Amino acid sequence: MDVFPKFIIETDEQEGDCLIIAKCTFHKQLVTDKEKVKGGGWWTLDRENKVFTLYGKSEDFGEAKFDDIKDCVNRKKVFSNPSLVRNLTEDFTFKYKNEVGEIIEF
Repeated sequence: MDVFPKFIIETDEQEGDCLIIAKCTFHKQLVTDKEKVKGGGWWTLDRENKVFTLYGKSEDFGEAKFDDIKDCVNRKKVFSNPSLVRNLTEDFTFKYKNEVGEIIEF
């Protein structure tokens, strides 16, 4: 099966809301508890400038709210897997592309 660049926001008991970014086939592969998922979307990565751009929505969980994404980024709760081991906020910056294509920096 093909893998795609996807993300979700899920609430963790210790960490609060966390943004989880990975390549997977389905958004549900990023989930530890589907009842705690607030939404999801897609991402692109500019490797040269180390910038993730988040956008779109999950077919499984709907669109993540901009304020929830911004909160996760500002609290430095962005991880590369559901086990919340590798935090990406030290190595990357994040942007959001809204439905009209406008890029918003955090």
